[in-house]
Amino acid sequence: MPNPRKSILVVDDDIGMAETLTDILQANQYEVAIAHSGDAAVTMARRRTYDLVLMDIQMPGLNGVQALTAIKAEGLATHVIMVTAYTRDELVKEAEKRSGFPVLPKPLDLERVLSLATSATGRAGEG
Repeated sequence: MPNPRKSILVVDDDIGMAETLTDILQANQYEVAIAHSGDAAVTMARRRTYDLVLMDIQMPGLNGVQALTAIKAEGLATHVIMVTAYTRDELVKEAEKRSGFPVLPKPLDLERVLSLATSATGRAGEG
């Protein structure tokens, strides 16, 4: 019996980045939803549970760390991996502390993204 597909919420205000990540994750058998803001991510996470959230730190409105804090406080997602183009930033340190995962720098190393997604969603050893 095949395992159900793991779900990932991709959150990035850069539409091209979100679509690229979505294409790669779907090609690797993940079910993917996209949010283009921190506010939208929190709203979507309240509506359904995701196995993993991949979220940009720097976004207008509710930034990634604020959205991460809300998602974790409400128990809406177990695993959140943050990504950013700004690697020397106080928000990066805060994101790593709150998420428990290393912050991934942009441009993204797609092999590393897939490796962390596999680890975070418990897919190791699947097909």
